[in-house]
Amino acid sequence: MHPVIEPLIRPIRASDDAAVAVIIHDVMASFGAIGPEYSSSDPEVGAMTAAYDGARSACFVLVDDGRVLGCGGIAPLAGADPDVCELRRMYLLPEARGRGLGKRMLHRCLEAARARGYRRCYLE
Repeated sequence: MHPVIEPLIRPIRASDDAAVAVIIHDVMASFGAIGPEYSSSDPEVGAMTAAYDGARSACFVLVDDGRVLGCGGIAPLAGADPDVCELRRMYLLPEARGRGLGKRMLHRCLEAARARGYRRCYLE
């Protein structure tokens, strides 16, 4: 009998960027949110590691059995007080949904926010 390995949430790596871009595009497309007015068209989607490299930003991936199934991050909210961050780019593929993994990702992002001195988190 093989032990059950829980999905892992870890900081994003450059080698994850392509998989994360596909996840973001696929999830947005599944909701009909494709086009220049949607966030899936933002240049950072193709280079998430670089986009979240700042001292007050963080991005994580959800990995299950070696496959990236989701992502989520925090970053300063533009124009807001320094104690306010924004939850950004939280997307899960359908096979990762309904398993409590979104909740785990949210908690991981909020832990990272607190560790970076944020007291509030904005949800768009």
